[in-house]
This record gives sequence, C-alpha cells and structure tokens, in this order.
Amino acid sequence: MNLHISAVNAMIVVFACVAAYVVYGLSKRQSSAVSAGQARGDLAVALTAAATVLLMLAFLFGAGDGSSTPAEDSPRPPARTALPG
Repeated sequence: MNLHISAVNAMIVVFACVAAYVVYGLSKRQSSAVSAGQARGDLAVALTAAATVLLMLAFLFGAGDGSSTPAEDSPRPPARTALPG
C-alpha cells in the first residue's frame, strides 16, 4: 500500500523535529551551566515544544489527510414558501 504524504504535512513534521532538536540543545546548555556534571537535555521539554509546533502549524495551514470533503445539501426548507390563494 502506497501512502502519499503532502508536502505541507511533511514540512510541518520537519519543522516540529527541528524545534525539538533546538529546544533539546538549549536545555542541554542550560543544565550544563548549572551543574558541572554530566549534562543532558530535557527530553520532555523538547517533545512538548515539538508537539506545540506541530499543532500550531497544523492549525495555521489547515493540514489534514488531503481528501476533499463533499458538499452537502442544506437539510433546511427554503426561506419562503408560496402560499395558496
């Protein structure tokens, strides 16, 4: 089965991964400034930043699965009806 991922959706995921990498690196530098021991970045903060970037860009660009939604007929009756007489 071939799965097609649109370019917009792929770029959103790439930006989220880049944001996670940058945040992880920044948290690594901040933790090494505080302690002289073994400095590790904060993975939870990096994943939270990636999820936030992913969510915001998906809302901004309206990213979905790429399928079009069919137009539905209005279930309401017409606004005016002809009265007999």
